[in-house]
Amino acid sequence: MERVYRRPVIAIAGATGDLGSHLVKAFLAADVISQLSGLILLSRRHTPLTETWKAKGAQVRIVDEAGDIGELVDALEGVDILINAISSAGARLRDNMIRALPKTKTTLYFPSEFGVDYTTHNFGIPEWDDKKEHFELMAKTLMGSRVQFCRLFIGLFLHKGIGPWFGFHTSKDVYQVYGSLDQSVSYTDLGDVARVIQILTDEALAGHMVPTSLRIAGSHSSIRETAKAMEEAGAGTIELRSADLDRFKIKALARPYAQRDAVVFLRFLMADGRIDLRPEHEGGMGNDNELVNPGQKHFRWKTIDDLARDTRGRPNADA
Repeated sequence: MERVYRRPVIAIAGATGDLGSHLVKAFLAADVISQLSGLILLSRRHTPLTETWKAKGAQVRIVDEAGDIGELVDALEGVDILINAISSAGARLRDNMIRALPKTKTTLYFPSEFGVDYTTHNFGIPEWDDKKEHFELMAKTLMGSRVQFCRLFIGLFLHKGIGPWFGFHTSKDVYQVYGSLDQSVSYTDLGDVARVIQILTDEALAGHMVPTSLRIAGSHSSIRETAKAMEEAGAGTIELRSADLDRFKIKALARPYAQRDAVVFLRFLMADGRIDLRPEHEGGMGNDNELVNPGQKHFRWKTIDDLARDTRGRPNADA
């Protein structure tokens, strides 16, 4: 994609949540915010965090939890691109933003995805089923409107992907996983997500069609490769342990629907190859890196090796 440069106004909804706050940090980076005409943060309340962001040049607009559509249209005044980072807990507000979009001048919408490609799964959990319902509403509401949308599937967050919740007990130098130690898993830094959104924004503002979904990933690494990178960056000798995948999967799927936690299911998806976003010819599920950042000409993807160096081989050691 050839980039054009009309500096857009980008809004982030759910700016004070976990995902939202990391995205705001990424967009406030000097090399990103310098390409924007404005960064608007939509939040349900003022907090010390929003005051900090205002001091760094962002504009904060308060939106009511009830999600009044008229108020949301006003809140989106002047916004070119909307990034939704509202969790399922704010479903009414999140869904009403979709209903408000056709009444605005917004060009491109990114729903609250930024994770694994759950469209390949044949089981249900509340968090992902909620996203599916939002997608159905989005497709129905925005069909025929001027608003494009793009779901970004990015694998695991690089900053959180190596932690005890996924079996990486960094502080103890023990990695305990399920299945093969050589199964590749994909990770993406949220700073790189911000850069991809910039590139897609340029395309949309130039009048080009943006894909409705993309799989991107900054790094692919097996458990064994990750351990080697962390050891070389300063960790101790990491003990690798592998437990039976099929037994773990059966146990996870036996949970009552309401008790199905995404982290548990992510652990067996890591093991069975459904978070392997390498190109298909390399054995992965498919990858669109070359579409948005061919030959890394726009930016260099941040990798597991970078994370290892940044954390001296011990990411999330205090978790």
